[in-house]
Amino acid sequence: MGNFNKKGMSMQKITLLTVLAVFSVIGFIYITFEKKEKKELQENYSNIGIVKEWKLPEILDEISGIAMIDSERIAAVQDENGIIFIYNLTGSKIEEQIDFGGDGDYEGIALVENTAYILRSDGNIFEVTNYRSSTDRQTTEHKTSVQKEFNFEGLAYDKNNNRLLIAAKEKAKQDFIPVFGFDLNDKKIEKEPVYKIHFNDEVFNDVRKGKLEKTILPSEINIHPETGKVFILEGVDPKIVILDKDGSLQDLHSLNKDNFRQAEGLTFGRSGEIYISNEGKGGKANILQVRIEQ
Repeated sequence: MGNFNKKGMSMQKITLLTVLAVFSVIGFIYITFEKKEKKELQENYSNIGIVKEWKLPEILDEISGIAMIDSERIAAVQDENGIIFIYNLTGSKIEEQIDFGGDGDYEGIALVENTAYILRSDGNIFEVTNYRSSTDRQTTEHKTSVQKEFNFEGLAYDKNNNRLLIAAKEKAKQDFIPVFGFDLNDKKIEKEPVYKIHFNDEVFNDVRKGKLEKTILPSEINIHPETGKVFILEGVDPKIVILDKDGSLQDLHSLNKDNFRQAEGLTFGRSGEIYISNEGKGGKANILQVRIEQ
C-alpha cells in the first residue's frame, strides 16, 4: 500500500510538472507573438504623430464635427443639441455657444465665409447665415432627396465647385460608399455621387475584414487646402483614406485606437495642419493636432 501511494504521488508530481511545462511554453509563445503584434502595430502607426492635444469639457463628449474658423478658433457640433460651439484653442475653452435648431443627431459642420452649414444624420442640411451675429442670424433647413437611403456623417466645403460634399456612413445595397454634392447655388443635392469609394479597392487590402460593407464607415470628409486631396476619416476602425482630385483612392493611414477612441471630426488649418476630434467614449473627448509623415 505504501509503495502504491509513493508511486501515485510520484505520478501526480510528474503530471503537475508536465502541465506547468506546457503552460510555460504556451505563455512564452503568447508573449512572443504579443510583442511581435505590438511591434507591427507600432510600425503601422509610426507615420501618424500627435502634435498637441486639447481635452474638451463634458458638454462636448459627443463631439461629431469640427471646422476651422481661424488660427485660434474651431467651430464644433455634437450629436444631440442644435448648438454651434466656438472653441478657443489658445485659451483651451468654449468661448461661445450659438443655438441654430432643436435637438437632433448633428454630424458635420462646414463654414463658407459668414455662413455655417450643419449636416444631420438623415441628410438634411441646416444653413445658418451670419452665424456669429446675435441680430442677423437666420437658420434654413434644406431637405435632400437621399435622406431615407443613407445614414450621413461627413460634411465638407468644396470651394472650387461651390458645393458641399456629403459622405454617407453606411451603404444602401451597393458595393461602394457614395459622396454626394450639394450645390450651393440652387441648394439642391446632385443626383449622381461625386465620388464612389469602392470596398474592393486595393487600398483596403491590408485592413479589410469581416463583411465587405464594413470596410469603411466614414465619419468625416474634408479637402486639404493646399493639395486639394480629399480626406475621409473613419472612427469605428480608425483610419484616414486619401482620395486624389479625380476621386481615385490614393492612400490609407491606420490610426491607433488608444489615441483615436472615436474619431468623428477632421478639419485643416490654412497651411494644411490636421485637426481630428474624438468623442469621449469612457474618457475625455479631445481635439488632436496630428501630422502625417510621408
